[in-house]
Amino acid sequence: MIAVFGAYGHTAGFVTAELLERGWTPVLSGRDATKSAAAAAAHPGVEWRLASADDPASLDRVIAGADAVINRRSATPRRR
Repeated sequence: MIAVFGAYGHTAGFVTAELLERGWTPVLSGRDATKSAAAAAAHPGVEWRLASADDPASLDRVIAGADAVINRRSATPRRR
């Protein structure tokens, strides 16, 4: 299993598709429940786990059992 952070972003969509094509089981993660739910429609059957850097326990839940982690979270700060 490979955990993908920032999974509802543009590039992460390509990463997820490639992982699925190669037979990996991705667990996708993002901090926004609404965006995550919308992105989940693009990858039916793939598990989603909400997580935020503000909640270390949520990060632990995402990577539990992972063979690898791909971080596609933006390096740019959020605009408010």
